[in-house]
Amino acid sequence: MVPLHSQASPDVPRMWGQELRSLREATGAPIAFGGPVTDGGLRLQHFDGTRTGLLSGLAISLGAGVGGRALGERQVVGVDDYRTAHDISHDYDVPVLTEGIRATVAAPVVVGAAVRGVIYAALRESPGLGDRLKTATSAAARALARKLAVEDEIDRRVAARLATVERTRARALERLRKVHSGLHALHRSTSDEALRERIAALLDEASGPPSPAPSGQASGEVPVLSARELAVLSLVATGRTYASVAADLGISPMTVKSYMRDILLRLDAHTRHEAVVVARRHGLIP
Repeated sequence: MVPLHSQASPDVPRMWGQELRSLREATGAPIAFGGPVTDGGLRLQHFDGTRTGLLSGLAISLGAGVGGRALGERQVVGVDDYRTAHDISHDYDVPVLTEGIRATVAAPVVVGAAVRGVIYAALRESPGLGDRLKTATSAAARALARKLAVEDEIDRRVAARLATVERTRARALERLRKVHSGLHALHRSTSDEALRERIAALLDEASGPPSPAPSGQASGEVPVLSARELAVLSLVATGRTYASVAADLGISPMTVKSYMRDILLRLDAHTRHEAVVVARRHGLIP
């Protein structure tokens, strides 16, 4: 089984193009082409010197044709005359022969333990491949493999960095939620009106401005929740049970449920989790 790898980076097609052009320049071969491994097979996507579009997007099965053999055997495979070759399958005769290909060589692009693609060089006449074309095609495949390995490492480091940033953000957000919950509790417990007003201002500051709506989704009006509804939802957002929220607020669990029913209606949400997501998107709770 050939491992499946992503080649989604916009730099990857440019890398293929550079190697195919260099291969033609180094060998004088009129055609160079190739493509990545996907779903256990090969798909031809990159071309230099072709005259028709029949090879474009062609799916090459493992072991089939010259490229399929190179993919399966993980080594350079070549034929002096494609039309009369007996050691390859002829599944792709129509596009290959219409392109005028005779002698052709294919080399696997091996990164680590995986074959990531196959590079071909082809002649429209059949004077015999010779070692020079095989060596150059193999060298082009190795050069592309090195570039893909560098691209993989860049992707790995970026992904690791993003994961670190996300973990840091999650920890900071959790601390903010605890502070927010504590401020609500303090706001309820104090009888000092000036202090209550100051705490209310801090709660407004902690909530922040509404977050932008996701792309393609209208932002709509910001839902309006009462101070008690915000207090209930803030505590529910921390994972507290209704009983725990009720004890903290000095009300009954049934009253908490009643508040949550109203909150779900105001936020057009169907579950507690969805209500929390919508409220955070609008900046109502941290």
